[in-house]
Amino acid sequence: MDDIDSLLDSLIDRRKAAEVPPLDDKYAGTLEVKEILSKGQGVCTKQSISVNDPICSLSYPTMMAIDSENLPTTCYHCLVVTSSQLPLPGYGHASIELKTCNGCHSARFCGRTCQVKSWHAYHKYECKIFKKMQHNLPPAVLRAVLRTVLLKDRDMLSDEEWNRINAMASHEETLTARGRSNLTDMAEGIKMFAGSSMSVDKIQRLIFIMRANACELPTPVYGGIGVMLDPLVAKINHDCEPNLAIHRPQHTMTTGWMESEQLSEDERKTFVQLIPLRDIQAGEELLNCYVVPTVSVKARKAKLMEEYLFDCNCHKCQSDTKAIADLASEHPNLPTRFEQWTKDVQRHISRIKPKSSELQKATAAMNKSEQFLDYPVLYTSGDFPEMAMALVLEGLKAQAYGEALVNALRIYFLVNPQRFNSRHNPTNTYTIFLLLDIFDALLGTSTPPGTTNDKVVERIRHASTLGFSKSGLTCWRDRICADLRRRLEGTAAKDLLVLVEKREKQVEQLNSKKEDVSGEELRKAAEEEMRVALKLSDHKWKTVLQESGC
Repeated sequence: MDDIDSLLDSLIDRRKAAEVPPLDDKYAGTLEVKEILSKGQGVCTKQSISVNDPICSLSYPTMMAIDSENLPTTCYHCLVVTSSQLPLPGYGHASIELKTCNGCHSARFCGRTCQVKSWHAYHKYECKIFKKMQHNLPPAVLRAVLRTVLLKDRDMLSDEEWNRINAMASHEETLTARGRSNLTDMAEGIKMFAGSSMSVDKIQRLIFIMRANACELPTPVYGGIGVMLDPLVAKINHDCEPNLAIHRPQHTMTTGWMESEQLSEDERKTFVQLIPLRDIQAGEELLNCYVVPTVSVKARKAKLMEEYLFDCNCHKCQSDTKAIADLASEHPNLPTRFEQWTKDVQRHISRIKPKSSELQKATAAMNKSEQFLDYPVLYTSGDFPEMAMALVLEGLKAQAYGEALVNALRIYFLVNPQRFNSRHNPTNTYTIFLLLDIFDALLGTSTPPGTTNDKVVERIRHASTLGFSKSGLTCWRDRICADLRRRLEGTAAKDLLVLVEKREKQVEQLNSKKEDVSGEELRKAAEEEMRVALKLSDHKWKTVLQESGC
């Protein structure tokens, strides 16, 4: 009975809240929130939008938090990132040393300006709480809720912001009906630490809202560093083949960008942009992808049901499901063989630890993927992409750059051309930047601090055992860099071209060290090296090369 009363009180509070549209007035002529058949509310365009231009700009989010593992490398206020957790140079990071908060020793800042602004805006309320936790910080989602509760209690959250947050879908009716959960315990914990007068039910509802609506707190290139909540983004429905992406401009990776006189007022107010992945027609619904688009259709549907409580039946899910069923009908034993192979690779990946031999075993098992390369449905709709990326990241952590390179190339050539209609999808862009970072680490073009020449020579020698010559690696580095430029030109993500230009400036130095081989001979030799390294037939290689556009 108490649970029902709490739920009714929550619903009554929502009705009392003033209706606040999620759109800023300046976008009222471009976008509108409307009812979408079988989806509830969604966001549609009122005019045509070119792929060259951002759809809209969004300001720094109130409800956000940095993941614990990214706190040591990220400014707590302006969110510039100083380095990667991987042993890679990482283009686009801010070359500064962060200063640690003397109170909580968790938050770090790029300078005094960010530290002072953060302190007065929110951190002085969090700091003593973080200090009590002694580095055992709760997950980012809960810290985002904690900040919101602290600001609301102190009247530092405007009614407009609060009402926009409070008006978001929470699915609390469904989740509360399941009875008391660990979310209730978490809400009680937040209330206790914050010393809040807010009810546990309201705090729990904020957690529901955050879980149901949060998106990745992005970097321009290298994936997410936490979670953020934006009312407009929350209104945009999901599709596994989206027509937009959330893009963080490169200017936000410059220390002090929020106050920089070198930026325009609009740039200083822009933290992220919604950018089109293709031309969007007037009246068309805007669609975002809530999950990693390269994971299997089964995994996508399961995550969307678990996190967002809906069964995705988009065109991509339907076509993937049908393609798998058709393949199983035509080759009945193939899916079982693929599943057994997948389990073998995943078993080794799950056992990878520092200084263990499981990385080599997982790599050897992954190399047996050649038996499935004539059936693209298996490696584009199944678990192949996730396993390949896991081996890329584990290989980099172990500084096994050759193994990381081969698996990144598998994603670049075999998976992404099949998965993305848009050439500048952020997941694809991330893959290419990561791939170029690996080339640079192998070639010694740009390496992390402490990398000796002997280490670079050793990496080149190891790459040769995989079939790559230094001249071949240099050739492919140039070609993939040029491919990245083509992908970004003529898009709303063109600000990332500054990172491509930094790599292109190194091309002359690399080219001057190439072996004395004519351009066409080098190109052919490099292509043959790649075909052999990926274990592709001549026919398959020609198809893959054409599909990749490289």
